[in-house]
Amino acid sequence: MLHFLLTALLTFAPAAQAPQATPPDPAAVKAAVAELTAAFAKGKSPERIEAISKNSKLVDAAVIKCIVKGLSDDDVKVQGAAIDALRYMKHPDAFDALHDLLKRDKTEKKIEKDVDLYTKLIKAVAQHGNKAAIATLSDNLFGNTEFKIAEARVLALGNIRAKESVEELIALMRTAGREKVQPYMATFRMSLMVLTGADQGASQDTWMAWWNDHKNDFKVPATAPQLPKEMQMRWDYFWGNQITHERNKKRGDRGDDPEGK
Repeated sequence: MLHFLLTALLTFAPAAQAPQATPPDPAAVKAAVAELTAAFAKGKSPERIEAISKNSKLVDAAVIKCIVKGLSDDDVKVQGAAIDALRYMKHPDAFDALHDLLKRDKTEKKIEKDVDLYTKLIKAVAQHGNKAAIATLSDNLFGNTEFKIAEARVLALGNIRAKESVEELIALMRTAGREKVQPYMATFRMSLMVLTGADQGASQDTWMAWWNDHKNDFKVPATAPQLPKEMQMRWDYFWGNQITHERNKKRGDRGDDPEGK
């Protein structure tokens, strides 16, 4: 498992898009809207995916409105491209569109049928770090029998740096029952460590006792702490975080090979 995570981390590390400092060029926005409109009106899936990907760096309400059309496309690949684009477009309209889709799907259960697409949507919603999503992400968290989906929800709560996220994770421990929570306890632990900087191990009781002692004056640290190595790798792999990896020198270059090989 460790080898797999190392390989995946070294080959898959998309950098999150930084918030746009200045509004995009109006001419560029106009061109993007025209291209996206044409792609959805006359183009097929490849043209739609290309237009979404090409114009996702233009963080503008008009562009976002066009990309949002992809969320209801008949092709799951187009839906996935739209979700990926909106995930990194730091704009309230992007978050609202993703959040609304997640809320609707609790009733419609269309996207939830596709585990990978649904997990992608959960990540995209949580990427915005908006407290408004906490209740949606935690609602009926164990209702889906797919381990991957419930795990993604727990990790998503850990990515929203707010006291309310900690409260929700602890509340889930209290109310869901040991049989439901314990299989995910390593994931709960990791999300709580990211949010609190504390480590109470994989014991629900210990975490709940710790929270009772600290909840009144607790504040989420501004930045996430560094986790233990393997745990950090797992967190970074899930979120696709950019990592720095210094490749090991050849044994001969290190001077510790007695045969000089």
